[in-house]
Amino acid sequence: MHYLNESHILLFLLQILILLGCARTLSVICEAFKIPSISGEILAGVLLGPTFLGRVLPSLQVWLFPFDQTQSTMLETVSWLGVFFLLLSSGFHVDIRKAFKSGRAAMLIGIVGVLFPIAIGYPVFSTFDSIYWGDKANVLSFALFLSIAGSITAISVVARTLGDLEISNTPKGSLALSSCAINDIFGWFLFTVVISLVTPQTMNTVELVSSVIGIIVFIFVSTTFGTKLLSIALRRVEATSLTQPAAAQTLIVSVGLLCGAITQWLGIHAILGFFLAGIIAGSAKGVSDNLRKSVSDTLHAIFVPLFFATLGLKIDFLAGMVLWPTVIFCTVAILGKFVGAWLGARLGKQSQQTSILMGITFIPGGAMEIVVATLALELQLIGHTIFVAIVFAALASSILAGPLIGIQKRRMGIGERTNEVTS
Repeated sequence: MHYLNESHILLFLLQILILLGCARTLSVICEAFKIPSISGEILAGVLLGPTFLGRVLPSLQVWLFPFDQTQSTMLETVSWLGVFFLLLSSGFHVDIRKAFKSGRAAMLIGIVGVLFPIAIGYPVFSTFDSIYWGDKANVLSFALFLSIAGSITAISVVARTLGDLEISNTPKGSLALSSCAINDIFGWFLFTVVISLVTPQTMNTVELVSSVIGIIVFIFVSTTFGTKLLSIALRRVEATSLTQPAAAQTLIVSVGLLCGAITQWLGIHAILGFFLAGIIAGSAKGVSDNLRKSVSDTLHAIFVPLFFATLGLKIDFLAGMVLWPTVIFCTVAILGKFVGAWLGARLGKQSQQTSILMGITFIPGGAMEIVVATLALELQLIGHTIFVAIVFAALASSILAGPLIGIQKRRMGIGERTNEVTS
């Protein structure tokens, strides 16, 4: 058994101090240059991990981040909290009522935007040499994971970009956000189902079907009755003498923990539960934008940066970077999502220019692709080379999205006060 002692706690505090300080500093610098903050947070881990510090001062790197099971578990636990809270805050951007009321076009864009990159990605990724597989992967699990990783859009990146460009409240901006919401719900559902297929605990057909039915029922209950229950609970909390908004923040985080525990119990990963909890908070009438922002700001100030920073501690990015797998994944993920969303928009009878805008908004993989890659790496379904490729694609696509959306906005003449789109 492993027990904590004073040296463990001291080193843990130093690790958190250095990781959080570097991650937040570099993220602020990146944002000043219009680069997504996660780039700086991951760069902090790269600099402190085996990629840089391990080469320059290996003894210092090993002392600061030793291969000690107890020490590693402490940091890993905080990192997992970062993953869960990232999914919780990402769900805030999903208004489930608006998404499903947005009509046929949004449904087609969201669903085709997932299925198309999977359809073109699977045959491509199934040809990858087995040296890129994880230790517990086979052709099916490896190719499925990569295909789904390349199909999920980072709605948080899209929401922030549209907000910065002042087009989030326009008809086309609303269509893009609704489509991304459907993409995320459908994509994460597929991903968690695939996890249940390939986890070490073998499930027979009856167990698998029961698990899938259970999660479908839970998604339905969460997105219909969950929002009403949270609104009622929030009113009760606000009527008490508890300090606000702290009490309301605790309630939202507690909903995330409860939903995560339920989905884990159902045999589907807890990440879906946290994402659903975020959707509940994002759609509940009693949850104000200020409250969601305060919760998100708190989580993104502490836990989320630590998750991204710890990624760089696990992998030597220089040794893991291989050109062709990275190029292939970037091409399939970016073009697949673009063409899928464009095709969905055209099937939904949208104009050519609107369809191009929808395709561009689906490009960023952002934090969502990185979370998928992290889970696949933990399950030993992908190797370090593919993990690095996915991280690179997630960052590159997120950096590209802002300027491309801005260019298309100007081409279409979309403005915050524009009621019609000229295309």
